[in-house]
Amino acid sequence: MTLQMHYQEKYEEGLEQGAEREKVEIAKRMLVDGNLPEDKIALFSGLGLERVLELKNEFELV
Repeated sequence: MTLQMHYQEKYEEGLEQGAEREKVEIAKRMLVDGNLPEDKIALFSGLGLERVLELKNEFELV
């Protein structure tokens, strides 16, 4: 693997992580609002239903 390929791979990983964080933040805002069911939050945020339920449980523990 060349250095350029390594940098490209790391760049793409960073983009994916950033996109995932944004999805989580969107879902968190929807959960705080409380007006949407979990399946709709999963659909609109792009996260899986399991992940949305995990986030909801995190909020309930706080």
